[in-house]
Amino acid sequence: MYSIVTTQQGSKAIYFDNNLYRLRKRNKNGTGRWVCTNRLYSCCLIIEDENLQFTRGEHNHESQKISLSIIQVVHQIRRKVCNDLLKPITQIYKESVSTYRRNERTAESIPMFNALRLTLYRDRSTVLPKLPKSLHNLLIPAVFTKNLYNENMLFFDNKQITRILGFASLTGLKELGMNI
Repeated sequence: MYSIVTTQQGSKAIYFDNNLYRLRKRNKNGTGRWVCTNRLYSCCLIIEDENLQFTRGEHNHESQKISLSIIQVVHQIRRKVCNDLLKPITQIYKESVSTYRRNERTAESIPMFNALRLTLYRDRSTVLPKLPKSLHNLLIPAVFTKNLYNENMLFFDNKQITRILGFASLTGLKELGMNI
C-alpha cells in the first residue's frame, strides 16, 4: 500500500516501496500518473479513486533510505516550528527527536539538525513578520500602545529621521512624581 506525504517544497508525493513519486498528470478518466522523483528513471504508478491500479517500469536506482515514519517526524517538526514561535528551533528539533526515539524504541537515523536547519529557519521566517527597512517604516500596532489596564503607554513618538519613542502610562508617571 502507498502513503501520501508532503515534500520539503510543500507538494504532495506518494511513498511506495521505499520510493517517492510525484504527480505527473491527471487524466480525464480520473486516474493520476505518478512518476519517480528520480527523473532518470521512468517508473510510474497509475492511481484511480485512491486505489493503486498498476505500476510500470522498474527502479534501477538505490531506493530512498528514509522510512515513512521519519518523513512524518520531519513534517511534524516543520509544523511545530511554524506553530510554536516562542521555542527555539533547536529545542523543538531535540524534543521531537527524543520523543520519536522514546515512543518508537528505535535508533533509526533521523536527518541531522544541520541538514534540516535551512528548511526549518525558512519555514519559521514565513510565519514571522518582515522587519522594517528603516525606523520611519516602523508601525506600532495599537495593542502595543496600551498596558494591561488599557491605559495609553506610548506618550511620545516623533516620526523624524532619528525616531524617539517614549513609553509610560499616566499612573506610572504619577508614581514616579510621588517618589521624587
